[in-house]
Amino acid sequence: MKISIITPVYNAVNTLEKTILSVVNQEVTSELEYILIDGGSTDGSLEIINRYLDQIDIFISEKDQGVYDAMNKGLIRATGDIIGIINSDDWYNEGAIKIVEDFFRASQETSIVYSPIDNYFDGKYLNTFIPGRLDNLLFKFTINHPSCFVKKSVYERIGLFNLGYFIAADYDFILRAYTSGVKFKYIKTPLVSYSLNGMSGKPINKFKQIRESWIVGSSIEQQLPNNLQAKRQKFYLGWICKELFVFPAKYFIKPHKTKKIKIFLRQKLGGKLPSDSYGSW
Repeated sequence: MKISIITPVYNAVNTLEKTILSVVNQEVTSELEYILIDGGSTDGSLEIINRYLDQIDIFISEKDQGVYDAMNKGLIRATGDIIGIINSDDWYNEGAIKIVEDFFRASQETSIVYSPIDNYFDGKYLNTFIPGRLDNLLFKFTINHPSCFVKKSVYERIGLFNLGYFIAADYDFILRAYTSGVKFKYIKTPLVSYSLNGMSGKPINKFKQIRESWIVGSSIEQQLPNNLQAKRQKFYLGWICKELFVFPAKYFIKPHKTKKIKIFLRQKLGGKLPSDSYGSW
């Protein structure tokens, strides 16, 4: 078995080294291929990369069309049987790739594994994201892409990331995989730590996420029975209303306070929020 790891990079001088070390310090028995695709960084990221070139198998630095374009460049060049993608402000937890390696050896019929993710904000642990139900992928992205390890054969079968999306191409890819019958398996151990200071963690990007998620799901809406189409429309109306209500507060209430509010609400509601089936933070 061969495992390929891809890191897309653009001006990540403050976080990149931690990401690289979290890959090259993994202990596995399989061959590990590390691919780093830089979008033409100008902030010192290239100097960091040069320190580790002897541990990077493929390195490209050139202008691109964004993070998904960089991922696609890495996917085209990856030669591993299993592929993981870790962004330049996130990092793999200790032993993560060995867990993945052992799992795929034991479950050869599985094509995608995914896990919870430990979330950090301003360098401090915030909470652990628990993925939602896979059948709720019909409504929104219920898992987190950095935790996914995917057989190369899946990309060969259903294609790469759609560059028409700014923030939801990973959701589009996973939804295509799910609706085409790809077999998923859940690993309970968090494989990845994720920085909420990145692109998708900014409040304004939530509305871009909602818009693109609606477009992604609309591509399969005609395949859904009428009751699910109506449920999906109601879900998005509620999602937009909720975000409009909480949006002003997101600029003043830090994520650690939001965590305390959610803990309080879960206690009042018997341990779960209605939204937890779509992924709980």
